[in-house]
Amino acid sequence: MAFIVALLGSGAATLYACRGERLLEDLASSGGAEGGKGKASPRATTSGAPATPGKGSGAAKPPKKSGAATVHLELGTPEDGDASDDRMLVRSQYALSYNPTRNVANWVSWQLEAKWFGDVPRFKGKFMEDPELPAGLYRVKHDDYTGSGFDRGHMVRSEERTRTAEDNKATFFTTNILPQTHDLNAGPWLRLEEHCEERARRQGRQLFVMAGGVLARGKKSMKTIGHDVAVPDTYWKIVIELDPGQGAGNVGADTPVIAVLMPNDTGIIGEGWEKYRTSVDEIEKRTGYDFLTAVDKGVQEQIEARRE
Repeated sequence: MAFIVALLGSGAATLYACRGERLLEDLASSGGAEGGKGKASPRATTSGAPATPGKGSGAAKPPKKSGAATVHLELGTPEDGDASDDRMLVRSQYALSYNPTRNVANWVSWQLEAKWFGDVPRFKGKFMEDPELPAGLYRVKHDDYTGSGFDRGHMVRSEERTRTAEDNKATFFTTNILPQTHDLNAGPWLRLEEHCEERARRQGRQLFVMAGGVLARGKKSMKTIGHDVAVPDTYWKIVIELDPGQGAGNVGADTPVIAVLMPNDTGIIGEGWEKYRTSVDEIEKRTGYDFLTAVDKGVQEQIEARRE
């Protein structure tokens, strides 16, 4: 049984002997996994052992909420059947699975609605090593990207966490970035981020977003920069749109879904994100992950096959 240290908002550490999701449930009851009003701490809960995500219920009539201890995993914890390269990290601002052999996140998952936006200025300074990664793992540095020819590409966009300075600062941990060409980062990837901002901030919608790069599986080699930081040749993003306050049980066959696969190439800066639409099924095929695991299985089959 793995022992997991949870760093709570007070700075005190509590030792748990439990599975990853049990830890999240305990933190939820103590207020440690979810950010409250005012300043949201960027401190995280981490598991030094591989994550052991649970399965979705698959019930015909699921509850309105999935029971997730963090809103950022309300639609389920992505699973790939192999926990050896997953290290779970949950902040009040987002949740992610970190790959200790690729030195980037396998996926980042977050909830987005109007309340996350504010007038806090963008954090000024270098991207930061993530202090909450388990001991023994390499902590990617700002300088691992310097001179590489690649942007430090945010998964959770800085603009999407401007409610407090702590929220914004949390987006500058190197666990929340992957190497992107400037043409991708400032082109179709940015335009999809702007679309999400429009829907959430100005039109009052609630989005559940997941993003990452397509990483080589197993021992397959990949291009790297810096200290063995993997460079994906393709990036993906999934966006599920709901009304404020809704959760996994409200996802239906007609729920708006965006799924994209974008090449990490030059020469695409002028292109729109719509060109790269695909299906969740195709992203699952490319990444090996099962997404939306807290959504009714029958609904999953319908919406994951859609290509809009």
